[in-house]
Amino acid sequence: MKSLNKIILLCVVVPIFSACSDFLDVKDESAINPAIWDSYKSSTLYVNNVYNACMPTFGGDNITGTLTSSGLSDEAVGSDTPDMLLGSLNLGSVSAFSALNYQAIRYINIGLNNMKNSALRGEERNNILGQFYFFRAFQHWKMIVMHGGVPYMKDVVGYDSSDDLLNAKRNTTSECIQFIKEDLNLAMEYLPSKWLGADAGRVTKASAAAFLGRVLTFYASPQFNPTQDIERWEDAYRANLKADSICLADGVKLMDITTPQTSSWPVATDLNKIFTTENNVEVLLVRKYTVTGENLTHKYEQSVRPENLTGTKQIPSNLPSWNLVAAFPMNDGSVYTGDRKDIDYWKDRDPRFYSTIVYNGCTYLGARQWTYSSGESTSYATSTGFYCRKMVNPEITTLDKTPTDWVEMRYAEVLLNLAECAIMTNNKEKGYDCLKQLRKRAGIAAGVDGSYGITSYEAAGYTPIEIVMNERFIELAFENKRFYDLRRWNMFSSDLGPKTPKFNGQYMSGWKSKVSFNTLNPDKISITKFKEIRDEISMDDLSKYMKIAQAAIPPKAMPINYLCVPTEEELRATTAGNYNFFDIPDGILTRSLAVKQNYGWPRGEFNPFE
Repeated sequence: MKSLNKIILLCVVVPIFSACSDFLDVKDESAINPAIWDSYKSSTLYVNNVYNACMPTFGGDNITGTLTSSGLSDEAVGSDTPDMLLGSLNLGSVSAFSALNYQAIRYINIGLNNMKNSALRGEERNNILGQFYFFRAFQHWKMIVMHGGVPYMKDVVGYDSSDDLLNAKRNTTSECIQFIKEDLNLAMEYLPSKWLGADAGRVTKASAAAFLGRVLTFYASPQFNPTQDIERWEDAYRANLKADSICLADGVKLMDITTPQTSSWPVATDLNKIFTTENNVEVLLVRKYTVTGENLTHKYEQSVRPENLTGTKQIPSNLPSWNLVAAFPMNDGSVYTGDRKDIDYWKDRDPRFYSTIVYNGCTYLGARQWTYSSGESTSYATSTGFYCRKMVNPEITTLDKTPTDWVEMRYAEVLLNLAECAIMTNNKEKGYDCLKQLRKRAGIAAGVDGSYGITSYEAAGYTPIEIVMNERFIELAFENKRFYDLRRWNMFSSDLGPKTPKFNGQYMSGWKSKVSFNTLNPDKISITKFKEIRDEISMDDLSKYMKIAQAAIPPKAMPINYLCVPTEEELRATTAGNYNFFDIPDGILTRSLAVKQNYGWPRGEFNPFE
């Protein structure tokens, strides 16, 4: 519900939910009036602050500084290569292990403790408890996925006890995963299948099941599981099967995204309907925004639209890479085989391509959008040859106050998690069935063999896991998933398969494309004349006047050198850094003496694989 994001300025909340210096710093919760726990309404107001504290803002949680994950993967390319991809990230730059995250956890634990003596009973009591258990797991996972095991706080640290703070040791990663399972299983027990009316958008039983499926899929992946223990994959498979079953039973499913096909919209589906339709059947976890209130909007529309539409005098964000463009199949689901010189790359592609990529000459926001070199009158044009259409809402005109909700998890991810785990437990048929559901919804034809083009990938030499990860790449583009997928599969430093080589050693400039005017066009039209007539030219004739190439040829730019140490043995042997498990900031280690640094970093004593 929109009111989930209200900042509840209640005297019972503010004293404990304030800034803190230590990662387990405490505030005196005795200021809370115990009577609030006997009222469902006031307890819910307290829970609303948990949503505010825990749910990612639009684009997902920042990884380092203001940098989100898109610029750290091959789905988007910015003007500069980030330090993380050059292997030169400063110590302490990734601070998921932070005071702010533990502050929210402590806030949750205060609520759980007080609910023990609450007069609430039945459904009302369960609703409050279920939300607390979900977000305790959710908040701990934010840190675990970045740093490995952390102190898993299941109770409120005593207000007067410095010993409790100093002795809060890191739980092993395996212990943390077990605690997450326990919390999410309790959440599933207590949460309702559906919230009605103004409460729509709160976490549900299906949300908890789906999130557990995500966690266990990560935990089975090579990042956490270098020996590829099959039992972890089997556990994740069972969890995702259960999540899928609960989703379908509770009415969570793939949303119908059919849309009229017109001269300006070349396909009969639009994936972006998922993000512009509130409270739809596909969404499992969402950060709600509203058009009222400065703090309840964001600037996504302003950040991704071309500068000629915003006047912001800045290069837009989420500029799609050639890697992403090439990853989309054709409209029959078969592998796209064009190379960088294919000026007709946009023709007959997977319908999701048109929901994701703004390309040269296409109709975008009611007009033709030109992206070719010398074709745009601004120096703030795309550096990759493409702009992002994903999650853009044409109805929004106040670009710096965008109310579009952030969808953190949707049913499509449940299918992709299930597909991945099925593949890894030798159930290829089940895995491909999940992918077929996504491709069918997208508008891809089944084909004579009913594979929706998947068999063409196998014929081209793709392994099943490569097929699944490519499907994740295109379905979840710009949804804060790709960086984590690359990381958990060690794709920066290891080949995923014969068709997916490692990224280390590649030049990020090679992911950019440059579309330019063909001065040797057969009609001998000058670039000046072309500008006068270009809006009337058919897209089918555009290839006569355009050419496309790699934007920069290596070694003009630095190569990617993402630091990945994939095994425990290698991790113990280095202190040069490991981005699979980032370092704990020195400020935390200095103040909380029981917390130990990860192996792979200077003075490392903690094994994140354990």
